[in-house]
Amino acid sequence: MYDLVIIGAGPAGLMAARTLPNNISFILIDKKKEIGKPLCCGEGIRRNGFVKLFGSDNYGFIRNSVNEHEVIYKDIRRRFKASYLELDREKFEKFLADGIADKINLNTKCDDIVINKNCVEVITNKGRIKAKIAILAYGCDFRIQRKYSMIAKCPRLLLCYGGICKNYGFDKNKFYAYFDERYAGYFWIFPKNENEANIGFATVVRKTNVKDIFNLIAKKITPKLRMVSEYSGVVPCSGPIDKTYSNRLLVCGDSAGFVYAGTGEGIYFALESGRIAAETAKEAIIRNRFDKDFLAKYEKKWKSSFGKLMEAGLIFYDLQGLAFRKGLVKELFTLPKDEEIEGMIIKGDVPLKAKLVWHLARLVK
Repeated sequence: MYDLVIIGAGPAGLMAARTLPNNISFILIDKKKEIGKPLCCGEGIRRNGFVKLFGSDNYGFIRNSVNEHEVIYKDIRRRFKASYLELDREKFEKFLADGIADKINLNTKCDDIVINKNCVEVITNKGRIKAKIAILAYGCDFRIQRKYSMIAKCPRLLLCYGGICKNYGFDKNKFYAYFDERYAGYFWIFPKNENEANIGFATVVRKTNVKDIFNLIAKKITPKLRMVSEYSGVVPCSGPIDKTYSNRLLVCGDSAGFVYAGTGEGIYFALESGRIAAETAKEAIIRNRFDKDFLAKYEKKWKSSFGKLMEAGLIFYDLQGLAFRKGLVKELFTLPKDEEIEGMIIKGDVPLKAKLVWHLARLVK
């Protein structure tokens, strides 16, 4: 029996694994065939969070660094300062996996988790894995969380389509976001260099052909665009799940809803929650305490680290939805001051007037 089993070899699971000391026995499983593939996100991460975790931003898998974002809605263009890095996601995840390759079992799908009195059993397509505790980090799959009453209903999801594109024709020193209420979503351009960018579209509207909308917007905005590779995926955008721990189980990354809902940003929160989950699991193993009461400290720790940003992201998202429904998108993009937008996205500081509008809208709903 292992001390720990980690389900999911994305940023959250890999960060958890590399955080553990050598005296903790663990195994990391994932259904995918190769670390870093397939790509299914915009690859952007806040610079301050990355440097906090890795000490600098001088790594070969960092393709670009930008300090300015431009938001476009019809004839309105808003620019604000925010330092972000654009990753090569595949190389980054392989960097995270370096040194723990012997602990990683790919092509291994988690079908179920059974929490017993003396251990946790992960049921996979290759048999059962027993451990003292498990970390769940397998993306937008919420079966286990519902099974153990950690969530009442599945989160709201952003449907995404995009790819790595050439000939995009924009300034490589900015991130761009185009908003369009006709599609209840946004179109992003995250440059990697002068000629290549990660470009995509996301919406919460179900039964929407996201690829078709992407092509319509791309044709209008950047007609010479050439897609080199494509991806699709889903991102939770309704905030953290109701409870991120249970007996012998901790949940992190997208599986816990750790995404800044207003923008869809999730890599930093996956990494930080994976780190905190591993630290909590290590303490549980040392103390031989795997009950809910002890593991509740995990939730306190992540809330202390980035809970404020989770709340700000949810408010930002809800205000966008309100603006789309009430025809107030122009006001949404013109009224806030630059420092208010920056504070909300980077620090989680929500302006009082935004909080009041948000609370009133929830009361009316």
